[in-house]
Amino acid sequence: MTSLLEQLNDQQRAAVEHTDGPLLILAGAGSGKTRVITYRIAYLIEVCGVPPENILAVTFTNKAADQMKDRVAVLLEGRVFGLPHISTFHSFCVSVLRRHIDRLGYTRDFTIYDADDQQRAVKIAGQELGLSDLITSPRTVLADYHELMNLDGAGAYQRRQESRRLAWQDGRRGLRPLDAQPGSVV
Repeated sequence: MTSLLEQLNDQQRAAVEHTDGPLLILAGAGSGKTRVITYRIAYLIEVCGVPPENILAVTFTNKAADQMKDRVAVLLEGRVFGLPHISTFHSFCVSVLRRHIDRLGYTRDFTIYDADDQQRAVKIAGQELGLSDLITSPRTVLADYHELMNLDGAGAYQRRQESRRLAWQDGRRGLRPLDAQPGSVV
């Protein structure tokens, strides 16, 4: 491991050897962040004796996760049985849900919908319920649903709907036919 540490600059080496609590690494693109993380994982396993199964490394993209897995495997060169869990945030969270979702009363055969899947589902549900004419924007339906699920107060949704209604009425005032009587609903 010493020869590997010699490949790092002073700041990178200090980050790899830091083992007393959390560590925040702020650095620009191409500065060696992934190198520091992979070397630190290898350092924790080989020098500090941390079992690989006790290490979790998460990143945002599959490409970055795959690169980290490959780099850690090369650094450890088969000297260790098993590798730490290295994945994307989403992949890790799904694996935790699949393993433990039964504790929440759900089955493990769930599907996670992305934004496009959700909009298609709303559109299909609207068609099946005969509401296609009322659903002009699946995105708006989803926004309302999410707002209802995340209410920060008892009347938040109602207040938003009232403000939308008033804005719609204000917009319609400019479209009144010339023969409309004051106070009439157009």
